[in-house]
Amino acid sequence: MSVSGLKVLNKRDFLVALVVEIVGLAIYTRVLAPDILYSDSGEFQTLAYTWGTTHTTGYPIYLIFVRIIGFIPIGSLAWRISFASAVFAAVTLGGVYLIVRHFAHQGGALLGSLVLLLSYTFWSQSIIAEVYTPATAFIVTTFLLLLRWYQQPLKHRWLLAIVGFVLGIGLGVHLFMLLIGPPILLFVLWGTLVGPEPERKRWSHLIRFVGGGIAGLLVFYLLFVYIDMRPTPTNIFTTAIDSSRETWGLQASDLDSEPKRFWISVSGYQWRDRMAPKDVDYGKAFDSFLKENLAKEYAPATVLLAIIGVGFLLIQSRRWFMFFAVGALITFGAGFLYFPGDKFIFYLPFYVLLAILSGIGVGSLSVLIGKMFKLSPSSLANMVSAIVISILLMVLCAAPFVTSRWRSIERGFSGFVSEDYVYPVLHPHEARMAAECALSKVAEADAFLVLDWRALYSIYYVAYLEQGRTGIVIREALPYPAKVVAQTLQNEITEHMRNGEAVYVDDNYPPLTSQYQMTAMTGNCSSYRLFKLSLRS
Repeated sequence: MSVSGLKVLNKRDFLVALVVEIVGLAIYTRVLAPDILYSDSGEFQTLAYTWGTTHTTGYPIYLIFVRIIGFIPIGSLAWRISFASAVFAAVTLGGVYLIVRHFAHQGGALLGSLVLLLSYTFWSQSIIAEVYTPATAFIVTTFLLLLRWYQQPLKHRWLLAIVGFVLGIGLGVHLFMLLIGPPILLFVLWGTLVGPEPERKRWSHLIRFVGGGIAGLLVFYLLFVYIDMRPTPTNIFTTAIDSSRETWGLQASDLDSEPKRFWISVSGYQWRDRMAPKDVDYGKAFDSFLKENLAKEYAPATVLLAIIGVGFLLIQSRRWFMFFAVGALITFGAGFLYFPGDKFIFYLPFYVLLAILSGIGVGSLSVLIGKMFKLSPSSLANMVSAIVISILLMVLCAAPFVTSRWRSIERGFSGFVSEDYVYPVLHPHEARMAAECALSKVAEADAFLVLDWRALYSIYYVAYLEQGRTGIVIREALPYPAKVVAQTLQNEITEHMRNGEAVYVDDNYPPLTSQYQMTAMTGNCSSYRLFKLSLRS
């Protein structure tokens, strides 16, 4: 035991965590998306190689990490970026094991990793190019660093600066990191005000944490500036924001400096109206969360174990109870109040906390049963009891999901994943077919395309990274919440046509249909339609 009362990890714990990571990586790699993807994932697969600022809230730290993985000489360029998600998912699973191990026995730690591995959202985001599993990996890494500091706060005093730094740069992976800042800050502040002697009245601990956070945030900002200043046509400001700026009431002057562009990006300017919107029935939304979201993630037994884990922390350590309770409230609240099209994903940090708490719950049940039967903590009977309890609870928690997951592993694709906007699981090469079809209908080297978001970056990927057609320029036709093509984009279309350049669209976007004649492009494929614009006579 450490001075904190938590378990001290040993080599066996790290070895088991490594095995958990290897198993998780093998499973997710087996069912990994094999090719180019649609939407945000296609954007990440493209920008990891061409560089350029991503859609809000901006993910420069993520781009650095996946670009490094992109150097691995296996699979296609697109596959490698999806593989990065599987790698970070594996790191998350190992991290969950180690976190729970501080509070409970190995059975509880394994259960925490198991329920997260099988959960719907975590699985679905581990097999595509996305920022969410990298974010959860950063979250669990931050927790582990905090635990390490807590066990010996004087010896490891500078770990708090690293905790803050990881939290700060983690914002460049995803703003999920912002959600765990308050519980960590309160945890450190608790120790400064009413904690044990090694921490009490040591304001330097708080200063180190805040200082590290500021340093991490500065690195995030500087990397954003570095990437954004590179004049790549695939930059989201070029592709969508600047060309449709009036959609959000922006002027050119609002985007003419790096600090302004950073704020537009990191503040999620485009999606602000989806945070706590007034047009939502929150009672129905909560009912939907319980019946449609949570039920797809965890068995009732898992949720019950998480509640038991919270109760155990309340009895054993009010400080850790506060940490997890505040963390759970904030992560759930953020996911509940945000209403984008892919809302289900934004509960993911909350689900990670539930997995950790369920593992702690298993450990607390074992302790309770041991006390009921007056078993010595070091006795063989107590060990056997803990193993039996852990196995039974794993079966209860995994039973509703194990069949569909095992079938997915056998087939090599996740047939139970129903969301197909980004990755049509049953048609894994659909995005490639659409992109190649679209480009086969464009003969000009300097064509100007105005497209829907879904296939935009899939087409950019094939054009730039595979066909070398870097003269093609693409704009998003209707970036959210636009209903018509913005006047600024209309002006850009007019300028290209005056210069004699070919302009293509993929739908009858108002008001272009009234301004131009649209000629459907024919070819040897029908998986993506394009219309060529010409002036009406």
